[in-house]
Amino acid sequence: MAVDLNQVADDMFEMVKAVAGDKKYKPGDLLKAMVKKYGDEGLTKKQAKEALRIQIDSEKLIYTYINGSFVELPHIDGAAMAANEAAAKK
Repeated sequence: MAVDLNQVADDMFEMVKAVAGDKKYKPGDLLKAMVKKYGDEGLTKKQAKEALRIQIDSEKLIYTYINGSFVELPHIDGAAMAANEAAAKK
């Protein structure tokens, strides 16, 4: 049975989103979690990497580096946050 990489990518996003601000996932930890979850459906580590690449390329998730590599939600800087709030008030 073929695994839907977009579904795997969405699950990765939800995992990262659920712990945003409290925890940071290492890329390898995300891959292991997805292989464990979808292993019965035949997901390989290579396919899990492809699913992560889908999220990185779409800029839903980003790589950060602070004493190691992590996968996080994109940060919104102060100017962008102010612009978003101003647009929402209109």
